[in-house]
Amino acid sequence: MRRSASSWPLDERVSYLSSVNPSKAAAEFQELKTPELEGGALREGRAPELWSRESFGLFAQYCAIGLVYGTLPGTIYPFMVAYLNMEGTQTASARVLVALPWSFKFLFGFISDCFPIRGYRRRPYMLLGWVICLLALLTLALIDPGKPYWVRPEYATNDTFRHVKDKDLLGPEITNPSAKDNGGKFIILMMLAAVGYVQAAVACDAVVCEVAQREPEAVRGTTQTAIYTVRTGFIILAQVLSGFFFNGKEYGGDFDFTLSFQQIMAILALAVGLVLPITWFLVHEERCGAVDLRAYAVDFWEMLQTQAMYQVIAYKFFSNLFGHFQWVAAEPVARYWIGVTNLNDKLSEIFSSGVFAVTLWMTGKYGLHWNWRTMTALTTVAVVVLDAMVTLLGVWKVIRYQWFWLGVPIAVMLPAAMNFIVGTFIVVELAGLGNEGIVYGLISTVGNIGAPYSVTLAKSVNALFDVTNNDIQLDSTHVRWHVTYTALISYGMMLLSLPWLVLLPAQKAETQHLRHHGNRSRGMAIFTVIYVSVALCWSITTNVLSIFPSTKCLRIAGGRGCP
Repeated sequence: MRRSASSWPLDERVSYLSSVNPSKAAAEFQELKTPELEGGALREGRAPELWSRESFGLFAQYCAIGLVYGTLPGTIYPFMVAYLNMEGTQTASARVLVALPWSFKFLFGFISDCFPIRGYRRRPYMLLGWVICLLALLTLALIDPGKPYWVRPEYATNDTFRHVKDKDLLGPEITNPSAKDNGGKFIILMMLAAVGYVQAAVACDAVVCEVAQREPEAVRGTTQTAIYTVRTGFIILAQVLSGFFFNGKEYGGDFDFTLSFQQIMAILALAVGLVLPITWFLVHEERCGAVDLRAYAVDFWEMLQTQAMYQVIAYKFFSNLFGHFQWVAAEPVARYWIGVTNLNDKLSEIFSSGVFAVTLWMTGKYGLHWNWRTMTALTTVAVVVLDAMVTLLGVWKVIRYQWFWLGVPIAVMLPAAMNFIVGTFIVVELAGLGNEGIVYGLISTVGNIGAPYSVTLAKSVNALFDVTNNDIQLDSTHVRWHVTYTALISYGMMLLSLPWLVLLPAQKAETQHLRHHGNRSRGMAIFTVIYVSVALCWSITTNVLSIFPSTKCLRIAGGRGCP
């Protein structure tokens, strides 16, 4: 496409989220619900109120998360593609590395669970994460990126220059070949900023999990829906910022006025600085004692051996591995063939996020009983058909209209939001007392690992075809065929994600049944640890290699081999 766990029973307490269609599994778990907690809540405590001081502190965290999360990836196209003219494999790596810290949510969750600071497990790690993010953003705001690749913005769209095979030889009055080599340090600093806000987000997620488990069964999910809707709202604000105020001609945009990349980073740094005092004074957290690491590790290993855990991990990893297989020429095609401007690209993202936010609320209110397998299969097939149609018509110059090209990603947000919010409901259902961080982080980590590993494989496959920036600008029949091959391979891999649906429980009650009555296997736990670890190490190594000039030519990094 063009864009983008189980816990063992504690105190024999079992519950499932909200209403599902009547079934044998549902009946079984209705009988097992803990009777002493009001309304079928999963833990003791007063039910949360959305307009309380406690909720405001959490909302503020997700406002900052949404703003940074929405802005950093949004600067990759205008800054790294248009300004620095980095290759498609490098910009694909940039997107992966900025998102890569999400693959370590499991580790952040483990640290937050097991190593309280002065009796607190969450707030100190929120503060530490925000400080790391703030320092990285301030550094980005102070570094001079140098002159752009195209000395004058209009040269980028000049037909005479576009059809030159090696544009680096046009001369210093036309191009600045050293510009594309300046991107490595910016990618690393952006990844460091992402490490900081992801660490804060993991601690926030653990608090949200605790709060959501205090909700009665009938309304469980209300807090999560509200919080993620707020986060999406600030993602929209970030997209407005980058779409309207980071849209100058030197960044591939339409406006004469623009904020610079450094100024955008300074705005983010200011927002992160404002959330620091809110984190300490408004986020509520109870003190806790020391954690027995030996007992914690034993319990975690026991959890990995349950069928619910290793089966859900396998589904999330392999479905993402196949489902996120990309064709890396998508961004150069959008820029050079379709003529997508930075403004229209940002408007498309804003509309997409709006659809995502509305769908979050609607799914949380009406969609808790839908069959997950059926929904995933139908939406995947629909997305492949629509996306393939639009892509092929654009590649072969039948319809090269910006909004035709950008319309499908907006529609894709509908199933994406459904899958996202249902996934968060499952985490709350499965997390136990004291392991909220590791369970929330583990489920997210496995899904996040599959995507970058898939991108790594895709870059290696795409390196066999003529789909570099210079090739795309030639717009020849030969290049169109090669782009078509890479796109069709991508869609075929997406369809191969469907057989893995047999590992996905159909609904919440079926998940609970698998959790409590499934098999246990030490061998499957060991196998799970091995393939997930190998995938993580491989994706990190290959994506880092693809950033730097001396190693980006390696085939393992998506290049064509070094001389």
